[in-house]
Amino acid sequence: MMKNASRMQFAAVHNTRPHLACLGPRIHRSRPSTRLCPMSALPNPTPEPSKPDKFLSQTLRTSLAALAACSLIATPLSLPHWVSAAESSDVGTCVLRNCQGALAQCLGDVTCVENLVCLQACSGKPDETECQIKCGDRYQDKAIDVFNTCAVSEKKCVPQKVDEGLFPVPPECALDTKFDLSSFQGRWYISAGLNTLFDTFPCQEHFFATPKGKEGLVYAEINWRIPVGDNGDFIPRSTMQKFVQEKENPAIMLNHGNEYLHYEDDWYIIGSKPDEYVFVYYRGQNDAWKGYGGATVYTRSRSLSPELIPELKEKAEAAGLDWSKFTITDNSCPAKPPLRGPIEEFKEDIITAERFVESGVEPQLKSFGRGFTILEQDLEDAAEEVVKEFEEEEAVLAAEVKKEAQAAARLINRFRMEAEMGLPNWLRALPLEVKEIVMPMPNMKK
Repeated sequence: MMKNASRMQFAAVHNTRPHLACLGPRIHRSRPSTRLCPMSALPNPTPEPSKPDKFLSQTLRTSLAALAACSLIATPLSLPHWVSAAESSDVGTCVLRNCQGALAQCLGDVTCVENLVCLQACSGKPDETECQIKCGDRYQDKAIDVFNTCAVSEKKCVPQKVDEGLFPVPPECALDTKFDLSSFQGRWYISAGLNTLFDTFPCQEHFFATPKGKEGLVYAEINWRIPVGDNGDFIPRSTMQKFVQEKENPAIMLNHGNEYLHYEDDWYIIGSKPDEYVFVYYRGQNDAWKGYGGATVYTRSRSLSPELIPELKEKAEAAGLDWSKFTITDNSCPAKPPLRGPIEEFKEDIITAERFVESGVEPQLKSFGRGFTILEQDLEDAAEEVVKEFEEEEAVLAAEVKKEAQAAARLINRFRMEAEMGLPNWLRALPLEVKEIVMPMPNMKK
C-alpha cells in the first residue's frame, strides 16, 4: 500500500551514472483481468563535555556520510532494471540541470546521504530492487521528499516503471459487492499480507473513521513499524489516507488526488465478515512506478484466527491469488528495547566505516561536467531556496485542511481511546450518537 509512496522513488533517481561534485556536509559548520472465477538533522558542532563518546560517534557518522556522498555520486551506481543505460545519462543530465538545489540539500543532509550509502550496498544483489525499497523504509525525511518531488514529479527525470501486469484488476465476480463501509470503522490489524515489500510489517494497527454526513468516504490512520537490527528495535511510521467508495460498486475504494508523487491506490474488497475480517486486494501507481500491488487481511484481533483461513483461501482463489504465498504478520507490538549506549553506537559506526573502506571506493572530486561547474556556495543558496519554497507550500496545504479531515482525526482519536479501554464488541458497535451520550470522551473537541 502507499504508505510506501516515497520508498520506491529515491532509488530510481539515484541509481544513475552522472559524475557530480562532492559537497558533503562539513563536520564543523485498468483493464479488468481475463481470469475466470473458480467455481466454488546534522549533529551539534560543539561536543558536550559530559558525552564525549556520543559526540565522537556523531562526528564519525557525519564524516562517513560526507565520504559516502563523494564516492557514491562520483562513481557509477547500479541502475533499476526498468532504466536502460542510455536513459541513465539523460537522467543525470536532467537532475543536474533542473534539481541542483534539491541535490545540494540532499548532500547536506545526513539522513539523505545515509540513504545513498544504503542504496549503494544494494548494488549487484539478486534482490536489488527489494533492497532499495527497504532503504526507503528506513530513511525518510524532508530532504528526500524534496529531491523526489523535483526529480520524479516536477521535472520527470526518471522514466516511470511500466505496468508488468503482475497485479491486474480482479474479476468482478470476485468482489464483495455487499461490503458495508459502516462496519469498517475503528481499530483493525493487518494479520496477513501478500507482498512482503509492503504488506507484512510488524505491528500494523490501523484506524478507520467516516466523519458524520460523509457516507462513502473513510479516513485511515495507518501505523506500522520498520525493524532495525536484530535486537527488536524499530522505527515507528504513521500516515493518514482518504478513500472514497464507488457508488456503483461498494467493493471498490479509491485513494486518488494525492499531491506527493501523485500516487493512487485502488482497493478491491474481495471478502468481508462484519467485525471479523476485511480482505483487501489493491493495485496502484505513482510517478515512478505503475502497477505495484498486493493484498492484506484486516482482522479485529491482533492475530489471524485459523478458523478463518479456509474461507480466506476460497476468497483468494476467486481473485486469482495463491493463499500459500501470504505471510502471517506479527502484531504483538512489543515495547522498544533499551537504548544503546554511546560506546555501542561508536563501535557500530566503526564497523560501517571499515566496510565502506574495504569496498575499494575512493572519494573523487569532480565537476558537474561541461556547462555544469557550480560553486559550493551557489548550491547552498539554491538548497536554502528549495527549503523555503517547500515550507511555504506546506503552510498553504496546512491552511487548507478540510473540516472533514479534522472530524475524522477526532473520531479516530475516540476509536483509539475505546480500544485502549478494552470495550466489548457490542458496546463498540453502538451508534456513534448513542456512545457520545452514554460515554463521552475527555478532551474531545468538537
